[in-house]
Amino acid sequence: MPRVKGSPKKFVKSGSSANSNTWVFLMKGESLESSEGVHPDMVKLRHPASNQAAMFVFSPGDLTIQEVMTFDENKRSWFIDDNVRSDGKMHLSTPIDPIFLILPYLRKSQQVMPLEQCLRDEDYPETTRLVKCQSLKLSLVADRKGDESLQAFKYNEDKTLSWLRKKVERVAEIVRQKGIHVSQGAVSANYVKSSKYEGGTESEYMKYAHGIVAEYLAEDLSKKLHQYLNLPDDSEQKKRKLSSPKDATDEKRPKKEAQEESPRNGALDLTKPEKLNILTAS
Repeated sequence: MPRVKGSPKKFVKSGSSANSNTWVFLMKGESLESSEGVHPDMVKLRHPASNQAAMFVFSPGDLTIQEVMTFDENKRSWFIDDNVRSDGKMHLSTPIDPIFLILPYLRKSQQVMPLEQCLRDEDYPETTRLVKCQSLKLSLVADRKGDESLQAFKYNEDKTLSWLRKKVERVAEIVRQKGIHVSQGAVSANYVKSSKYEGGTESEYMKYAHGIVAEYLAEDLSKKLHQYLNLPDDSEQKKRKLSSPKDATDEKRPKKEAQEESPRNGALDLTKPEKLNILTAS
């Protein structure tokens, strides 16, 4: 997913006092600035994955849109001017491809209709502003019908899956370049700097990237993309792990050593942790 280059900017919304509705924002991207002094506009839109309300920020002129992420920890506060703000949350904005927000509406529509009409949402009226986003290439996920000025589209699933595949491949490549651990134990391993990590397999990178992209997809579309990418299911991986042969090192151990480790009288010696793996043998 594209990222706008630029240095982080602090954006603080303040009221008449320190106890008013005040928050601290970090925004990235020169496109969020305007020579006329127009500020970014924060709105609620329907999240494409959860179908629930989520916060987004339109740049001046609605040329770009960014998702609002909230970093929250206990026992945090902000010093703003001469005041202390007890709410220590920090809000971050990250660029998002507007097509992700438009996809649910295109999929829901069963007929060809102008994009602005397709995006009408009584619960989230600001959704129609997405039509103004620059570089909006809906032909990547839909078929254009009629005159170009009409901006009428119909959802095309084949195009969508192909477009999403490229998104996943791009994310996978970035993850690979960053040296992010994608194998088992990746959550903890990413906090440890190590030069010994040789990288994951192509399938592991793609599956990891799919998980990131799927955070912006409806569940059924996420599953279709998973199948489209020919990624292994978790159940298959677990089955493969349980049925895998013992390590080659176990097979090459001296016979005497193996006999010494064998439990006597057929009883398991559970006092030694290394023996517990016998309980999971196939």
